[in-house]
Amino acid sequence: MQGFRPDEAWRALTLALQAGFNHFDVAFCYGTERHLGDLLGRAMAEGSLQREDVFVTTKLAHPNTPPEVAISHRLTWDWDQVPDIQQRVRDDFEASKEKLGLGHVDLLLMHWPGTFENADKGFAKEARLAIWEVFESFQQRGDAHAIGVCNFSQDHLEDLLGNGRTVPAVNQIELHPYCQNKQLEQFCRTHEIVVEAYAPFASGAFGILNDPTIREIASQLGVSTGQTILRWHIQSGRVVLPKSTNARRIAQNLDLFGFSLNEEQLQRIDKLAPAEAKRTTVDPDSIV
Repeated sequence: MQGFRPDEAWRALTLALQAGFNHFDVAFCYGTERHLGDLLGRAMAEGSLQREDVFVTTKLAHPNTPPEVAISHRLTWDWDQVPDIQQRVRDDFEASKEKLGLGHVDLLLMHWPGTFENADKGFAKEARLAIWEVFESFQQRGDAHAIGVCNFSQDHLEDLLGNGRTVPAVNQIELHPYCQNKQLEQFCRTHEIVVEAYAPFASGAFGILNDPTIREIASQLGVSTGQTILRWHIQSGRVVLPKSTNARRIAQNLDLFGFSLNEEQLQRIDKLAPAEAKRTTVDPDSIV
């Protein structure tokens, strides 16, 4: 697992801005907040961009990762290894805002529902609620216009619902043709939680962009396999977050509204889901 390369963000974010993207998804642990803040700041200083022209998402509270994952240990932390979880979240958010150079973020997400090694469900639930309480305070004072979660299962979401707590605006999950969870999606929609799909191309793994079914549908539509997958996401009612450092593909990723999949084509991609989801990261169901 490579993790994220902050140095690639300079070019990718610049190309995305030039192509017309206005929704940018970064995270405290990615090390890309400064890149986005610098580029947006320059554009705003030149008068070519206003704050209201862009939608910025960032994420906090990523647990420690294995050493082979290229994410700085200084930017991740296990919830049971800090003396005050809520203060750590406050401190990290102040650092995020400083790097971004923005008065507020449009969407703030809890990056994971818990640590990867902890087996104490009681502790994990209380920690989730403690972090969510701080997130609610950020929203109440206007520092985060909306708050949500990442990588949450139905059980994790149920921990946050009820007792007057704010319903997460978004659940951002790994979702692509080889990793689907219809039950979780339906649960989110029932509770008016937007489903956001990250790694829509499985981060290039499993040969998904060369899948015969997707290639055949793409050929019928006269578009790329990547565009076909993104359009499948959109027509399935999801927000989708493509990632690329290639100028042509970035432009293609935005060119999704001159074609559509018919019902048969949508169902054929739905049926690509294997019995056991193929994931590029940790299975959220493994987190207590």
